[in-house]
Amino acid sequence: MKESKMTLRLISLVLAVTLWFYVLNSEPLIVEKRVPLVFINPTDLAINVEVPKTVRVKLKGSRVFVQDLDLSQDKLVVDLRQYPHKQETFAVTFDPSMLRLPFGVEALDIQPPQIVLSMDREIKKIVPVRLRTVGELGKDLQLVEKEYSPKEFMIKGPYEVLKKTTLLNTAPVDLSSLLGKGEMRLPLEGIDSRVTVEERRDIEFSYTIRPNKANLTLNEIPIRFLTPHLNFKADFKEASVDVLVSEDRKNALRSKQIKVIAEVPDNATGKLRIKLRAEVPEGVNLLQIHPEFIKVSLQ
Repeated sequence: MKESKMTLRLISLVLAVTLWFYVLNSEPLIVEKRVPLVFINPTDLAINVEVPKTVRVKLKGSRVFVQDLDLSQDKLVVDLRQYPHKQETFAVTFDPSMLRLPFGVEALDIQPPQIVLSMDREIKKIVPVRLRTVGELGKDLQLVEKEYSPKEFMIKGPYEVLKKTTLLNTAPVDLSSLLGKGEMRLPLEGIDSRVTVEERRDIEFSYTIRPNKANLTLNEIPIRFLTPHLNFKADFKEASVDVLVSEDRKNALRSKQIKVIAEVPDNATGKLRIKLRAEVPEGVNLLQIHPEFIKVSLQ
């Protein structure tokens, strides 16, 4: 008898919890979501005013349907070919029926409810990229090499806007944070929302920074030859380097901490002129290698 009562109590508890979750999830819930806004333009025309990238939609529905609803992959598409685009200005009104919503979800409101547009002739042109820099290099340092790519892009947009768009800017490079050799990727910034950059991608920037003067010369550093060739001759087997190093490390730095390297191409033959490179410890600035080039004869 006790076991029977205990079983009934457990069943009642399970039913109560199930009913509670059903009521909780069935309770209407109102939430706001962002939906991307996409326009289909008439041929050879472009929107000539700033427009929002998204609209804010107020939704109502069962908690189980609405709470985790993701509309970021959906789009509110407006076909401007159906509007009086030849007028100087015209209004586009957003209606909840323009949204494709899952069963059990209702759109109560869209903000903004309306926008006013104007169109202009769409054109294309090529504009250069400007590498923006801020800050200053450290004392006794100079930027000896800099390269970035691409240096120009094709852009398109309304005529009046593109007429005033003469270049594209990269995100700023802080020169005070650079040292030695390095590479970085820089996005384009500050582009008018009415301008489209075709084949847009980050700018690849590389640099080399060297000190203006050396305060230490390290001599008799063996040159390491990287080559698959067994028989070769070089006019130099040792090199020296000029470096700039802090005074507290100056007396502790030794030639064996520096690597001077000559890379000989695998498929090379005959006599070659090879540029030396050096690897130095962190915090040591390389100024010059002596000699800068060596002659190598492959036998």
